[in-house]
Amino acid sequence: MRTIVRLACFGYWMLLTVLLLVPDPAALVGLRRVPTFPWGKFGVHLSFFVVLSVLVCSVWWSKPLRWPMIGLLAIYGITTESLQLLVPHRTARVMDGIENLLGIAIGVGVYLLAQSLIGSREPDRQAGSPDRFAEGETPTAGGSLAPPSPRGPAGYPARRRES
Repeated sequence: MRTIVRLACFGYWMLLTVLLLVPDPAALVGLRRVPTFPWGKFGVHLSFFVVLSVLVCSVWWSKPLRWPMIGLLAIYGITTESLQLLVPHRTARVMDGIENLLGIAIGVGVYLLAQSLIGSREPDRQAGSPDRFAEGETPTAGGSLAPPSPRGPAGYPARRRES
């Protein structure tokens, strides 16, 4: 599954780069004009960068959050917007650059919120800790296994069957 997400992230990042740096991105994907939202162009760059940052976070980050990746995404957002000055029929707009940065911030926030709500599905891998655990077992801070929890799958106390 991780390989699929990595491929999706890489493919999306490359597609986004091409769409941001070609003279007519709409024609490249078979559209007559660049799509906009009902309220106008605001949000197009933002939505592209939200998706990119969520994908990058899910592929490359583990706990703790690696802040240099946010810096790399920010540099990418500003650089691609600046490079549009060199592309015929394209302009670099400050508002688009702001949308890029805002999209990155929102995407990182969405990723962190999702991680806090669902938690990491993979245990932290430490030296000597097993890759898989028996059902109900969880790793402790020292790498040993804790006994099964009396709590149910969602963290609520397990129901007792009454006879």
